[in-house]
Amino acid sequence: MRCATNSTTLVVLALLLLTACGGDSDPAAATAPFAEFEWQAEEPDVRVQRLCTEAADPDRAPDTTFIHCAVEGATFAPARVRPKTDIVVLAYNIERGFGADAQLARLRDGTIPAPDVLLLSEVDRGCARTAFRNIARDYARALGYGYVYATEFVELPSVRGAAGPYDPPLCEHGNAIVARYPLGNVRTIRHARNWSWYTPPDEPHPDEPRLGGRVAIAADMRIGRGLVRLYVLHLESEATAARIRAAQAAEIAADALAVPYPVVVGGDLNAYGAVFDLEYGAANDGPTQAFLTRGFDDAHAPLPPRTRTTSFDPAPLIIDFLFTRGVAVSNPGICPQDRCGNLSDHLPIWATVHVGE
Repeated sequence: MRCATNSTTLVVLALLLLTACGGDSDPAAATAPFAEFEWQAEEPDVRVQRLCTEAADPDRAPDTTFIHCAVEGATFAPARVRPKTDIVVLAYNIERGFGADAQLARLRDGTIPAPDVLLLSEVDRGCARTAFRNIARDYARALGYGYVYATEFVELPSVRGAAGPYDPPLCEHGNAIVARYPLGNVRTIRHARNWSWYTPPDEPHPDEPRLGGRVAIAADMRIGRGLVRLYVLHLESEATAARIRAAQAAEIAADALAVPYPVVVGGDLNAYGAVFDLEYGAANDGPTQAFLTRGFDDAHAPLPPRTRTTSFDPAPLIIDFLFTRGVAVSNPGICPQDRCGNLSDHLPIWATVHVGE
């Protein structure tokens, strides 16, 4: 339908302009229904309340990789939050949350620009190793934001009998989105191709015995009348699982291609080959190419490769990324190692995403 230029009445002209010419000037204006997440008001007891069905009897789970877990979420945000046209998105592997308080301090002191969205991976929930904290909830409460959390793994003790209770007790570990604005249309995507980390109770010298497999969270964030699709991911880390890692990235990229409004994807891709691609102008790394060949933009592409290292174990690597589609991006940044290197085994990355006029 064309915009009317010679309508017989001002009323008709106004209606046509509003409905046919985009009276909503926000280019991220909602083009799909938005079902806000059903925020949970009660404080969960994460020492005993598990999100995953299989946690009740982990060593008898019918499938030790494709487990069934509820999504947890709560909001500490005010009822009304003023829309912004530019938002800062942070992607951060927080290494379970060992340094959560220090990480939050860096957000407050300006070392890391104040983010509107945090895409967090390696997030503990009710684990003895992180003082039985609900790390995603602690982040959201400290910032006055909302959060959604999805479990990748039910963490099992290395030494355990055939049945619980276990010491230390079972806990959960996964990914989270923490956001200033309301989140809705939330989905977990347990990757179709996955790597099993499970080892039975009598396995000698287990590494990290777990139920579950890698999970991404997809959620729409509503800013004013507009939507932005967010994905947080943490791709498979096993060095020998390159094809699985590439398939997981391709699964998310394909899912995002169907979204008619702006998309931001971020997280720990474990993209071990990306450092060589960026240094030598190649295109061999599976996870990053899954996005680049589908028209996504690398938010940190303007930075020299030598400044993009996000992990130093076992060597300097570029494995944390933000990819976007349908939005302009500016001010990409990475926290220097001398400021953030002691907070996690990854450095946080961020960029400003332009979502409106």
